[in-house]
Amino acid sequence: MACLSATWLIVSFVASLSALALTMWPVDQLDVKNSILHGTLMEIVYCAHAFGFEDPAHPDFVCRLDKSLYGLMQAPRARYSWFATYLVSLRFVEAKLDTSLFVYQRSTTTVYLLLYVDDIVLTTSSPALLRDTIAALQREFSMTDLVSLHHLLGMQVQPQDGGLLLSQHHYMLDILAHAGMSECKPCVTPVDTNPKLSGSDGLALGDKDASDFRSLAGALQYLTFTRPHISYAI
Repeated sequence: MACLSATWLIVSFVASLSALALTMWPVDQLDVKNSILHGTLMEIVYCAHAFGFEDPAHPDFVCRLDKSLYGLMQAPRARYSWFATYLVSLRFVEAKLDTSLFVYQRSTTTVYLLLYVDDIVLTTSSPALLRDTIAALQREFSMTDLVSLHHLLGMQVQPQDGGLLLSQHHYMLDILAHAGMSECKPCVTPVDTNPKLSGSDGLALGDKDASDFRSLAGALQYLTFTRPHISYAI
């Protein structure tokens, strides 16, 4: 589910930046501190006392949680509800096709907010509106303003004249390192022009090799967001 959510966010992210390339609106990045710990649980959840906090008089007692904790199954939903409820109170509207995208639109003013875990990408139709929106968020959430957007989910964003350049250069280097191919020779085409494949040749992959293969294939698929020309080869 996390991979699917990230994929939807990237789709919204790329689509939003495509529009921004035309409007050149300001784009900011924010990081919410300890967001997982603020979600209110909607169901009864108990847990054992943390080490060192046991009650000697009641060694069999447990804690009933009011707020979510890291690793708790309900934590992501609780965190999202906590954040989304406040955005709705600010008159943001959740996008129908992507619940990570929130839109505020009044008259000639527009705000787009993308949320993934504790990362926020924020863009507005004016710098003044951007400052006001950040101030409204900081009244409710403890967060760090990372200023201009430069990096999100393995993707670099570089402003250029008349547009934005999206790059996954560092991500590509990580893939090569993971595959043990950092010193490999470059290829001018993204696919083998003379493949020789046979259903009867070769050896069956072991469990670890099969897992590594799936991991590498998934990593390369993620790379197609900025390198669509390798899609056929993958």
